[in-house]
Amino acid sequence: MRDQFIGHIAKQALVPVKTIRYYEERGLLLKPERTVSGYRLYRPEMVDRLQFIKKAKALGLQLDEIKEILELADRGRCPCGHVQHTLKTRLGELRQKIRDLQTLEARIQGAIRRNCPSNFTPKGRAICPTIQGPNRAKERR
Repeated sequence: MRDQFIGHIAKQALVPVKTIRYYEERGLLLKPERTVSGYRLYRPEMVDRLQFIKKAKALGLQLDEIKEILELADRGRCPCGHVQHTLKTRLGELRQKIRDLQTLEARIQGAIRRNCPSNFTPKGRAICPTIQGPNRAKERR
């Protein structure tokens, strides 16, 4: 199969042309050859590389991490050990984020349960007991 223009590669990989240019700029894609008139020409394998990047992003990997994986593969080294380590790290971060979100959820539920007394009027340091807690509301009285 012969080299293809950026628009054709973008359609096959289901990514915008702008994304291909950005990935090229970030070093995830090799600089393509160009026609005499300056159009980019990509090898058909570029579709596989773009799909790999999309799948890696869907697993939560950052572009810098994906670039490291691609560089290992480009040097002929198996990146799977590195990928496993990176994914385990990402999983730990994700689990911590879930715990943090659960803590935040509990705080929000508590604030909603506190509600504002129907006769509350902001005064002094007491602005809203839903956020400040019941102590500030008592200061108002």
